[in-house]
Amino acid sequence: MPVKKTFYLVAFITVYIVLTSTATTADWQGLVQQGDELYGKRAEENGEKYVRDAILKYEEALKESPNPEEKALAGIYIKLSRSYFTLAEYFAKDDDDESELSDKGQNWADKAMDADPKSAEAHYWMGANLGLWRSVHKASFRGGLTGGGIKKEFREAAELDPNGLYGMPYMRLAEFELASGSPQDAQNYAEKSVEIGPNLMTNRIILAEILWEQDNKAESKKVLEYIAAQKDDILPSEVLENRDTIKRAQRILGELNKGQEPDW
Repeated sequence: MPVKKTFYLVAFITVYIVLTSTATTADWQGLVQQGDELYGKRAEENGEKYVRDAILKYEEALKESPNPEEKALAGIYIKLSRSYFTLAEYFAKDDDDESELSDKGQNWADKAMDADPKSAEAHYWMGANLGLWRSVHKASFRGGLTGGGIKKEFREAAELDPNGLYGMPYMRLAEFELASGSPQDAQNYAEKSVEIGPNLMTNRIILAEILWEQDNKAESKKVLEYIAAQKDDILPSEVLENRDTIKRAQRILGELNKGQEPDW
């Protein structure tokens, strides 16, 4: 083949590869963005459908990715784990459904940790999904209440990103300390979570429960009243989660006003 033709052929192949690679990257990133937009609508009517559609976009993005082993894909695995947790926590039809969804959430979190062991989000969503699965099965063989398992994931998340995730790792650690009979440690963790994520109402309702268990009932009721008075969009990215917690606080206040013990 003449040198000139060889040159043009090589040039054409090079341009084709570059354009194809660029298009693939753009398609992949665009699909992730579409998934994020769908997930962001989870508090709207038909929220479950939006979350499930987001999952389809994330899974499609994985198929379009030019390198399935790339560390950057940990971010998509995390989004999938988070999405399955949301389905399990807020939209599960029954215990079996919650178990299946949270199990899928664990699997994606496991992939995320393999891809990026230092990802705080990966460890957090592993712990969150594992916690849901364990609560359904009333079992401890996927991680104990203290020391290892679930608590280990939340502790790892807090250490890797001490001021991130709206303080949720500390909120979860507070739950563990309360359950294991260490109320002061629980309060310290809860107060830390509120300091980091003051507008995530879950942090505050855990603090309210801890205060109640320590017989500081007046202060606990003040926290509940604060939560009950908030708008669910006080933290725009967590409307679904805050809406659920605000309703929970209102229900508990109703129980207290009737002289009943609160069902936390």
